[in-house]
Amino acid sequence: MRIAVIGASGRVGSATVRHAVAAGHDVVSVVRTRATAPAGTVVAVADGRDAAALADAVRGADAVVSCIGHVTGQDDSTLLRDSASALIEAMGSTGVRRLVAISAAAAYVAGDDPVSRFIAKPLLERMLKDNNLDTRAMEDVIRGSDLDSTLLRPSRLVPGDGSPHYRHRVDQAVWWHYNTRFDTVGRAAVDALVHPEWNGHAVFVTE
Repeated sequence: MRIAVIGASGRVGSATVRHAVAAGHDVVSVVRTRATAPAGTVVAVADGRDAAALADAVRGADAVVSCIGHVTGQDDSTLLRDSASALIEAMGSTGVRRLVAISAAAAYVAGDDPVSRFIAKPLLERMLKDNNLDTRAMEDVIRGSDLDSTLLRPSRLVPGDGSPHYRHRVDQAVWWHYNTRFDTVGRAAVDALVHPEWNGHAVFVTE
């Protein structure tokens, strides 16, 4: 399978590339700066908001994994929504149907365990309000498209070696587990490509 990874130079993106290559896929690393692309992959340069450049990058791919995320210290409250809109336009113009997009469990409360629902996430909502609004807007844009999409909602992202034995639930939060390594999210993104039953759903991921 040929997979275009958007945001391939980031921590989730680079982990996704590693797992995709290890699984035997051909990978196109889509980055804003060529020098930051992971080694051993085809490189395409595109800004996440540039639909034309993204179309050139994803043309011929069997699937796209979008790993674009908010960066600490950068105030960009529409990054995810705008990038999703541009990517959907790009995929529509090139006939690519399968999309896996990295979202965030922090933006969603319904169905959570009591600690998350009544303590942790209300605090996070105040601290990360703009990011959470953008995350939800991104999901709305993707759900409103006709793509075969999966939204991955990891818990709090932390560094370190991931695990193949991560926990996940479809359209439901995973209780009592609060951290997910970047590496594990990359693994789950690649796994999503071989789980057609995840199409059209949000998959909560944690360890």
